[in-house]
Amino acid sequence: MEALGLPDWLIWGLIAVALLAVEMMTVTYIALGFAAGAVVAGLLSFLFPGMHVFVQALIWALVGAAVWLGIARWNAAFRKTHRDINDFDPLDSLPESDRRRRAPSRDKGNEK
Repeated sequence: MEALGLPDWLIWGLIAVALLAVEMMTVTYIALGFAAGAVVAGLLSFLFPGMHVFVQALIWALVGAAVWLGIARWNAAFRKTHRDINDFDPLDSLPESDRRRRAPSRDKGNEK
């Protein structure tokens, strides 16, 4: 990979930092997953220098997708079990006697 004369692990570190910056500006966790994948690919390229670029990219893609899918599944399970603060029902703040809603009148047209 030796782009700009930098070692592979440093390039993966720069990719991870860039993806973390993108993650801070977006509302999804996809960049976070692939930043974690870049960290793992950078760590492995540091421990095993001379690893082929295709293997590094494959590690990055697999780890990034796995972390992203894991976070997405955890977030979905979390949302199912916790009530959202934006799901507020204004009737909850009323006393029990005022919570009953009146049924609409059936005799709208027959009023005298």
